[in-house]
Order: sequence, then C-alpha cells, then structure tokens
Amino acid sequence: MLFGALTLAVSTTVTSCKDYDDDIKNLQEQIDKVTSTNPVSTEDMKAAISSAIQTLQTQLQTAIDGKADSKAVQDLLKTVEALQTALENKADASTIKTLGDQITELSKQVNSIEGTLNETKKDLEAKVADLTEKLAGAASSEDLKKLADELAEAKNELKAVNDMADNNAAAIVEIKANILELQKLDGRITALETFNQNAASKDDLAAYVAHSELAGLVDNEVLELLKDNGSIAKYVNEVIESQVLAETSAINLAIKGVDDKLATLSTSFETYKSEQATAYQTVTSNITTLTTFKTTIETALTNGGYANFEAVLTEISTIKDSYGYCATKEAFDSKVETYLTTYKSEVDGQFNTLKARITALENQIQSVVYVPEYEDGKIIFMSYFYDNKLVAETKPIQMKFRISPATAAANFAENYAPSFDGQEIKTRAAEIYNIEKTEVDEAAGIVTFTVSTSTDKSFAVSLNLIAKDQSKNLTNISSNYFPVISDYRAITDVKVKSPNEAIDYILYDKPLSVVDYATGAVLQITGKDRAGDVITDEPMASSVNAEKFVVSYKVEGTDPDSYTIENGVLKLKEYNNVSSNGKKATPKATVIITGTDFKQVTTFADVTAKAASSDPEVTSTLSPAQFDGTKEYVADVTIAYGTGGGQIGISKEAYEKLPAENFDFKDANGVYLKPKDNTKNELVIVVPKGTVAGTYTPEVKVKVSDVQNFTLKPLITVEVTTADYTLTYDDKIITGGSSLALIANILPADKPTSMNFMMEIPSLFKNYATIVDNAKKVGATVQFSLEEAITGVSLADNVLKVDNTYSNPIPAKAIVVVAKVIAKNAAGADIELVASKETTFTLADLSGEWTAPTDAIVKIGSDKLDATAQLATGAKWTASNGKVMWNAGQEVKAGSDWGVTPLGIFGFVAPTFVLDNASDTNYVKLDKNTGALTLTNTGKQLKAEASIVVNIVAESRWGTITNYGSGKTVTVKINPTALSSAIS
Repeated sequence: MLFGALTLAVSTTVTSCKDYDDDIKNLQEQIDKVTSTNPVSTEDMKAAISSAIQTLQTQLQTAIDGKADSKAVQDLLKTVEALQTALENKADASTIKTLGDQITELSKQVNSIEGTLNETKKDLEAKVADLTEKLAGAASSEDLKKLADELAEAKNELKAVNDMADNNAAAIVEIKANILELQKLDGRITALETFNQNAASKDDLAAYVAHSELAGLVDNEVLELLKDNGSIAKYVNEVIESQVLAETSAINLAIKGVDDKLATLSTSFETYKSEQATAYQTVTSNITTLTTFKTTIETALTNGGYANFEAVLTEISTIKDSYGYCATKEAFDSKVETYLTTYKSEVDGQFNTLKARITALENQIQSVVYVPEYEDGKIIFMSYFYDNKLVAETKPIQMKFRISPATAAANFAENYAPSFDGQEIKTRAAEIYNIEKTEVDEAAGIVTFTVSTSTDKSFAVSLNLIAKDQSKNLTNISSNYFPVISDYRAITDVKVKSPNEAIDYILYDKPLSVVDYATGAVLQITGKDRAGDVITDEPMASSVNAEKFVVSYKVEGTDPDSYTIENGVLKLKEYNNVSSNGKKATPKATVIITGTDFKQVTTFADVTAKAASSDPEVTSTLSPAQFDGTKEYVADVTIAYGTGGGQIGISKEAYEKLPAENFDFKDANGVYLKPKDNTKNELVIVVPKGTVAGTYTPEVKVKVSDVQNFTLKPLITVEVTTADYTLTYDDKIITGGSSLALIANILPADKPTSMNFMMEIPSLFKNYATIVDNAKKVGATVQFSLEEAITGVSLADNVLKVDNTYSNPIPAKAIVVVAKVIAKNAAGADIELVASKETTFTLADLSGEWTAPTDAIVKIGSDKLDATAQLATGAKWTASNGKVMWNAGQEVKAGSDWGVTPLGIFGFVAPTFVLDNASDTNYVKLDKNTGALTLTNTGKQLKAEASIVVNIVAESRWGTITNYGSGKTVTVKINPTALSSAIS
C-alpha cells in the first residue's frame, strides 16, 4: 500500500469568501505581452490543453489496449469521472468514500486482465536497442543530435509503458483524472473568453460573473468591494488564468513522457511567475502542489489508498479553490488588499496544517522532469583538439530538474540518492556522469546538479532518484530521458569574431569614443568534425573551458603611435587635439593555444580618427497600410545597417547586441514602433485598429554609445478601406446629389393641432446598420450633427426636427446635417475614419395663399361720415393644407377644420392693418387687428378729397404667401363735400 495506514485528521474548511477574486487581468492584456506579463495567450492555453488531452488519450488507449472492452475497465473510467464530479460539486465525505472504495475494487479486477502492453514493451525495447547501436556508430554531429533525440523519445515511450505495465489500473486512473482536469480547465478558458467578449456590453460585471460559467471561481465579496467594472475585469482574468496555468503546470509534471505544447506553456508560466512577487509565487505554487497531492491520492486508491482519504481529498479541493481566489498579482484599493491579505493568511494556515498531517505525501516525489536550458533541450559536451592534443573541453554543466510536489524539494538531499543513467550498465563501479554539486531551490521545487563526464559517447540520459530509507514510504523514481551529446572538433584555424570589427572610425573630439573589440567577441573554429567533414568559422561552444586559447591585441598600420589598445579596447592617445584628426591604424587580434605552436592573427577594419558629426536620422518609406480598421496592422521595418550615407552608423552585429533600454520610442498619433518578438532588436510598425487614413512617421532614438546615437523615422501611409465606413444614400429617398426637400407633418389631418418637419437621419442611408457594426469593431461611432445652429431646428437621437419656432432670416443658413464616423486615437482625440457626409435639407413652403379684400378702394363721402368701413371684408389667409386660417380680420377658431386656432400651428401671427402714412391718424381711426376704419372729427372737416393707404401686414417664416404682394393694400378715399358715389 503506497501510503500505508497513514491517518489524517481533517480541519474545518476555509471561511468561504465566496470564491476569492483576482483573475489574471484580461488574458489578452495581462498574459499576452512578454514584455509586461505572462507570455501566454488564451489561444496558446487552449492549444496546449488540446494537445495534452490528445497525448493523454493516446496514452490511455495504450494503457487499456487489449482490454478496453472489459466491463471492469469501463466501470473504472466511469468511477474516476464520477469522483472528479463529486469533488468538483463538494459532495459529502461518504460519497467520496464510496467512489474511492469502488476504484480500489475495480483496480484489482483491471490489473488481473491481460492486455497488449507487454507486446508494446517488446517493440519499444527493440527500437531503443536499435537506436542505441546507431547512436554509438554515428559519425557526424548532425546524426548525433538526430539519433540522440530519437533515442530519448523512444526511451520516454518505453518508460511510460513500463509504468503502465507495473500498475495498469494506477496508470489508467491517473491519465483519466488528468484528462478530466484538462477538460475542466479548457471550459474555464472558454468561459473567460466569453466573459471578455461580453465585458463591454455588461453594465454590471459583478452580476454577470455571479451568474455565468465563472461563478464559484472568483470571490463574490471581492467583486462587491471592487465595484468598478474595469477592476472586476482585471480581477476575473487574472485569477482564472492563474488557476489554469498553475494546474496545467502540475499536469505537465505528471504526464508520462512529454507533450511539447504543454511543456512550453508550463515553462513560460514558470518564467513569468518567477518575475512576480513572493505572495503570487506562493499561491500559484501551492495550487500546483495541491493538484499533485490530489492526483497522487486518487492514484493510490488503486492499491487500497489510505485511511481517511475522502476527508483529505475534500480538504485539498477546498484549499485549492480558496487559493484560486487569491491567485492575483494586481494591486487594488486598500479595502480589497486588506481583505485578500487576511483571507490568504487563513488559507496559508490551513495549507501548512495539511502538510504537517501528510508528511509522507509531502516528501514523496511524484514526478521529476528535466528543465532544458536551451530550446532544443540538448546538453552538449564538446571537446577541441589541435595537432591531436586536447586543448579545450566542456566545463561541468548544470542540469536542472523540477520536482513535484515542490514541497518534496525541502528534504531532497536527506531522502534521495541521485545518479544519471545513460545505458544498461552491469556494474555501478564507474558512473558515466559525475555529480560534482547539488543545489536545491525549495521554493521553486528546482534541483540543480553540476555534472562532468569523461566519456566521448552520446546517450539518452535520465535522472534516477533512489529513496535512502524505504521505511518512509518513499518510492524510487526517474526523470524523463533527454539527449546528452559528446562531440569534438579537430582545429586547423581560429579567428576572433568581434561585433565591432567593421567600425572604421574613432572621434578625436569625443574622449569617450573608443572601439571595443573584446566585448561580445567569440572564437570561430575552422577544421573538421568527428565525421571528417570540414567546418568553417563555427563559433566555439560557450560551455567549454577555453583557458588555453589566449587572445592578445595590437595596433599596426600608418599611425600606430597615435593609438593604444588595452584589453581589446582601442583609444586615441590624444583627444580634443586637431593633430589627431586623420590618424589611421590597423587593429589586430592574435590567438595562440598554449602548449602548442598554434598562432593566428585576425585583422580588423582600418580605423581613422575624424571629427564627430550629427547623429544620423534614417528615414524610409514603407508600403502603404491598407486595412479596414477592425484590427491592428503590423509591418516589418527594414533597418539600414552600415556606416555609409542613409545608414545607422553601425553593423548589424553591433545593432543586434544593443540592450532594450537603449531604444526610446515615440509614436505618431497612435502609430508606433516596437521590438519584434523573439528577434534581436528587429522592429515592426504598428497601426492600431481605428486609425484614420493619413501619413504617419513614428520614431525611435537609439543609443549606440556615450558618443553615438541614431534615429529611425520610417514613414507609413495608412489607406483605410473607406468603403467599410462610407454611408450610402438610399436612392429611393435621395436621388442624385445630397439634398432632400422635407414635407411638413400637419397632424391630425382632419383637424390639425400641430405641425413639424421631421427626418430620422439614419433612414437616409441604406447601409447605416452595417457601418455602425463596422465602426463598433474598431471602437468608433457614427455621429450626426448640425453644421450650424438655427432657431427652431434640432437634432436629437439622430432625428432632425423643425418646429413652428423656426427663424432663419436673410441671409438664410442652409439646414445641413453632417455625418461622421468618429474613432479615438491613442491620445484620446477624435479622428474621422472617412470624409464626413453632408446632407442639405430644404423645407416645403407653408406660407399658404392670400385672398385680397373685396374692395381695394373704399370711398367715404358725406353720406358715410359716421359709418365704419370694414377694410378686411373678403380678405382671407388659407393654409398650405387648403383650410382657411384667417378670414375678414378674424382668426378662425377651432371647430370643424382645426383642432386649435390655426395660426399658432404654423408659427404665424394674425395679419395687422397699418397706415402707410402715420400722419393720417389725424383723419382716421384704424383698428389694426380687425381693419375697422372710422373718420376722426378732423377727417370729417376735410374740404378736399384725401387718399389714405392702408397696408395689411401678414408674414410667413416659411417663405412667400401666394398672391399676397398684389392684394395687401386698401386705398381709402375721403371727401366730406361729396357723396360717396361721386368720388372718383
């Protein structure tokens, strides 16, 4: 029984804080950029998880091959799944106990069934033997590397099959549990991506999270404290991402063999984690450890498990979830930070109590995985010979291994005896690889061995760990296999390759101007490899002890006395002296190999002293960026290396060695330069989504040295695909041009009470909805505005209205609505994605029609001196709808034609009657509202005929009243000395 009869007392669970908060920040923001966060995107996570599931499913098929149809096997798989579900749903201990006991019983049945693993094992053993023989006879370095890789892979497959054969049921349980765990994590990533897609449209992210697939993975109390949706988004992303990455790291360590994508994901996260604060490292490491504990206990059930396993599994799941709530490195306000700190302290206490109760589990290494220093995963021991003498060989190499659980690293030296195995060895009298030093990083769970070798053969190697005291229930375990290659070169020539070898000047007026040939220089080897093939200018392996290769520097040429060179650094003897100008020297490096007659000179470019010039500004024109604005556009920037005109002033090699802090970037209205990922200072230009069409010149100022800089200023023209943002008129509304005559709404038609002009502006454009959607994708909006303010004209909620207060005196302003597609640049300023579109509106004339008074001439003689003349008789003002508004000096009242008095509907006032000559008030009295006219006493005394002109004043804000010009005056002729009929 793996853990014996170890009995565990179980403490109470954490005071559930309703799912601790702080999910990784937006996986697209927080983890996607290597420079600032974890270099892992959600796409990378899903791809790695998918790859690992496929690898595990293949392994599961191998484990059950030949007995997959067995009822016991199928029942075991179903029971493992039921156990995972029960733990996920916080089932009671009795349910967990029942399922665990079923796994124990089914495992006995499964282990008793013969499968095909032994046949697979024989095939792999034959493959390993064949590759081992081929590796021993490999001649070329290329064959060595290829065969060593293949042998390591085959040995890892064989190791996995051996493990499956030793305890078939345990392998099935472990693999199935890991598949289910990965599927759960994949679901979390999918839910997180959905969360981020919905974040912009959700007014209350806290409520959304509480009812989404993420419910239970974040702390509701933290959500309540955060309030701000932006902070909630950061929290949710960070904790979910941290949980997923920490748990996948545990599965990566447990997986039999290697899944490259999962291994890369885990390595990236470990690198990221190491750069974070201790608290974050502790939380995520403990999640990884607890995941390992859980899988280990579940696997142990196949051999009977140990007492009280159901309570321990329940507690592990609870503590792991609680740590998940704390898996954040974000800084929030003091209330949140205080809450999280207190909560994490409680969880730490429970974790430490748990460890104290399961010491055997804590110290027992469940997996050990080689952590490669280089991307190809190989270790190379290189030797160099000259004239058949060994002149250099690899120094002792460090090999790193990750221990799982990390808690086992604390007592590693006390509990385990390490050794390296490269082949089947009958005796242990002589080890192939000698361990010279062992270092343990307890916090990270990393063990580092310093290893040397005397063999000239290559192997697929694994680390073997033998438990020193078997009574402690510690099991022997070995790592995955990895290639260790021994290779050599026979030297015929060596030269010094310096990054500054092509520099051909030194500045005599800049005392800091020097040429450093030594820093960054490497030795390049010419000779033959182990196969006898010629190698030329191959860099010497950095791992070798090259102390016998001695490099010295000297100055020759035209003016060697003007220069000095020390430790590979060339300087002028006199700076700020014009006599140094033009002095020329030839620097050289000499390589000797001590104990031999080898000597070789490398000559660098001639150096001439000159005066300093202004730092170069290197411009270039890139191909136009043609994009629709929905996503950023990225293009490579070509760098003009060299010292000639239009070049940056240094070689490509020197440029590639410049540190990142020497680059000072400046954007151009949001368009910017940045380093290209995974390159040596290559640059790209980035045009963010939503960028307006135009020409942009971002720049980067680069410091080469204390006396030298240069500036790169690439120009790019952005050609936005304007069709994606250009509004198009509905040709059934606007046919040709860009104007529309509006017809008034006089409502209700039978008895009007109101009037206005109205137009829903979006309806003018047949593609409005499409343009709005396109704009949203780049964070832009379609906006409508009035070109000029006009009384009575309004534009609200995209609806143009003109009411009866309209006033537009001459010179009248045109009613123009401007449509724009507006985005924000990096500085937050408005930018137009396309040229604005202007629509001009004209208004139908509502002035109506005028009917002149019946009598254009009114005669008042001696017979009518006391009568009242009704000048308005017969005069009418008819509205544009054909209904009379004013008649014979009176406004029509509400009734059969109008719902209210009509003049106000149109913004009119009743016509008035005005004397053309104000002095005529001596003779007549005129009612300006009704047009009633009578004579004054003076008027009655007139002794001669007088003509008085009365103007009827009617005004329309909508245009010209039809017929008004010819029927707006009445002439009153007065002659008290004659009868009215006698007046001419």
